[in-house]
Amino acid sequence: MIKWEKSKYSKKSRAFLSKSPCEFPLFTLLDGAVRSGKTSNIIQKVPQIFDFIGNDYLKVFSGYSKNSVKNNVLSELKPYVENYLGGKVRYNSASGELDIKLFGKVYNCLVTGGGKADSVSAIQGGTWDFWYANELPKHNYNFYNMALSRLTPENARAFADSNPESSNHWLYIEKIKPYLDGDKSVREVFEYWHFTMQDNANLSEKFIQNQEKLYKGAFKSRKIDGLWVIAEGLVYDTFSREKHVISADKIFEKIRKNEIFEYFLGIDWGWNHPTACILLGYGRDGSYYLIDELYSSRIDTDKVVHWIEAKQKEYGKFFSFANCDNARPEQNEVLRRRTNLIIHEEKPKVEDSIAQVRSLINYDRVIVSDRCERTLNEFSLYRYPNNSDDVPLKINDDCMDALRYAIYEHIALYKVSY
Repeated sequence: MIKWEKSKYSKKSRAFLSKSPCEFPLFTLLDGAVRSGKTSNIIQKVPQIFDFIGNDYLKVFSGYSKNSVKNNVLSELKPYVENYLGGKVRYNSASGELDIKLFGKVYNCLVTGGGKADSVSAIQGGTWDFWYANELPKHNYNFYNMALSRLTPENARAFADSNPESSNHWLYIEKIKPYLDGDKSVREVFEYWHFTMQDNANLSEKFIQNQEKLYKGAFKSRKIDGLWVIAEGLVYDTFSREKHVISADKIFEKIRKNEIFEYFLGIDWGWNHPTACILLGYGRDGSYYLIDELYSSRIDTDKVVHWIEAKQKEYGKFFSFANCDNARPEQNEVLRRRTNLIIHEEKPKVEDSIAQVRSLINYDRVIVSDRCERTLNEFSLYRYPNNSDDVPLKINDDCMDALRYAIYEHIALYKVSY
């Protein structure tokens, strides 16, 4: 059980906890090293914030999933409210309904997951006056934007905690870096607090030293030093299986509901080197869905044609075009004759098309079906040589090339903003 009355407070924690609720802007982020006290600081501020904003509107607690909120936040919030403040916390894990009784008032709250591609559907509509986002970088970008738009009451406040990730991440690009650069428009609505392990006065020096020995490289920089750095060598270092992968069943459901409405292919030809064919769909939410894949060595063009025909039948959709590796014009000509596809042979510049795909991933607009096992494998292996960001190594790149070809051509044809 948490012994709140025996907690120690660092100078930075005391500075945060001593601020009046009215002194905080709309959105406040606490980031930094693991075990640096970010979550505990926000939890101890919640009762005061609630008293300030009142109980007229819904209050929302979100994380990657409802279960992560329960484990990371409610496990500390409940004993703090009940054992230290004399209040009461009641939580329905099935519905996500959370009632917090404090100082004679009952605050109606909701616990919800924000980490999946379709998480935003759970929070559309309604008005909030409080939002606490646990592990904000693990939230889907559309969920994040929707959540901020729900905070319309005058005294509404949002708080979030975060462990650092890549400096390519949307949270760093849109909020942290502009704040650090002194952007006045950002600072009017956003406040940033950075914590290290030394800012948690309850940690022993021995514990900190042991933690420092557990990590190296970018992971040490993120987890121990609390820095937003790029993972060494990875081309798409913000890609996350947690956030960017959904089941094939959910893909089928989106297709059935016409939430995905354009279908097209990227093909990287091979023989001894594998052929990779990626089927993509463009969604009404502006996301690219990687629906299916063909990946095999020593397959001829006939088999690729049969696969495309079979997939059109399976998904019940017309595929509008394929952008193919232009090193095999004879195979591309077979596709023109044998399928109803428009065949493009635009081989984009590697750096430019990687930048397109990276930007889409950074903003959670690339969603991959769990059917695409080889593509998922390549996301974790596709690397630059010697930590250079010039041209990636020509290994583990077949699906990555097919993906680049398809997205580059779709953006060029339809003038898609990325």
